[in-house]
Amino acid sequence: MSRRELPQRTALPVPISERFEFVSEGWLESAHSFLRGKLHKLDEKLTTGRFAAVETYTDAPPHLQCPDNVATVHIVIENGKLDVGYGRVANANLSVKGDYNRSLVIGTSVYENLPARRDRNQRELQHRHGNVLEVSGSGFANVNPELLKLLSGLHDHLARRTVGNPDIPHKLKHLDVETRVSEVEENGYTIFQNAVTDDFVEELNDDLDRLFEENGRRQVAAMLLSRGPLWEEIATHPQIHAAAQYLLGADCNLGQSIAFRKPKGADTHQIHNDPPHPHTGELCCNVTTVWALSDFDEDAGPTIVVPGSHKENRVPDQDAKSRAIKLTMPKGSVAMWHGSLWHGAAIRERDGERTSLHNTYLRNWVRTWDNYLEIDPAILERNSPTLTTLAGIDDLYGKNTYDGIDFKRLAA
Repeated sequence: MSRRELPQRTALPVPISERFEFVSEGWLESAHSFLRGKLHKLDEKLTTGRFAAVETYTDAPPHLQCPDNVATVHIVIENGKLDVGYGRVANANLSVKGDYNRSLVIGTSVYENLPARRDRNQRELQHRHGNVLEVSGSGFANVNPELLKLLSGLHDHLARRTVGNPDIPHKLKHLDVETRVSEVEENGYTIFQNAVTDDFVEELNDDLDRLFEENGRRQVAAMLLSRGPLWEEIATHPQIHAAAQYLLGADCNLGQSIAFRKPKGADTHQIHNDPPHPHTGELCCNVTTVWALSDFDEDAGPTIVVPGSHKENRVPDQDAKSRAIKLTMPKGSVAMWHGSLWHGAAIRERDGERTSLHNTYLRNWVRTWDNYLEIDPAILERNSPTLTTLAGIDDLYGKNTYDGIDFKRLAA
């Protein structure tokens, strides 16, 4: 094969060297650089007056070394002059306060050309944690439209460069999922009850109608990370992704994203466990999440598992099904299990269909089923670095060239 015949991998939308933790010094410097580069291009009249915003985030990671673990940052634009830094300022037009880890979903969401994403994020955040953000002040009411456009551009500029909290145990605690992870470790599985709203479930099902139609009305849709914004948001669901990171490493990949509609009488999954097995000991190499996009009750043909079997370190026994239990849960809930757990699916016993989404996360050195190395660059452009990591774009696996490892690609 000649050099010209090598496949073209999707490039990083933002170099790793330009990624920063939320409200870190590098993050503030990136904000300052962006605003400074844009302000001088605006007409002087548009920058006359003063706009000031203050954001305060409680329970920040200890390694950021913020006083009392409270990170407070400000942006002031006054008569063309710019001030970006830590601490409060007086007479702010906009003041925002929230929990650091819970607020991250806002700080890492790109909204350009995706107006529905903003509303959906706010709705789902409140569903998970209640009123997270306290907002006060006059806000953007009297801000010049051109300056407002610049500030919106700043949000998206930072979102494309903002990485999540690398202190995964700290993140688990403040996202209220420590118990879920403990259950996976002890029993091999857990259930996130009502992980998303009914509205989100309806949106996902509506989009599946489109995807199934594209697939010749077959009731399966695969490679979902590259099929639309909704599936990107589901793959990076803060609680689910944080649990996967704890079990598999912060740089875990998305091994597979596939949805099904299961009719009455279908026998789809016999008792099995997922590769790699059986010689991995207690090391968790993959976790599967099954999203209930319709109710998983006793007769719906739900997932079945053998509790504790992930500790057996072997393929299922012949009588495993007789020891299995059904994982029942309302729509909008998510079952997560250790890849070594013995699991399968019950036969659907009543009319209608059971709709489910299967997202499997892998340690980044385990080969994926889905291949996103040639994913549409526009998808990465509209998301934070979390998605490039899930897609396997960040790491060096499978990316050698005839010239060897392309280290410059990651460091540029």
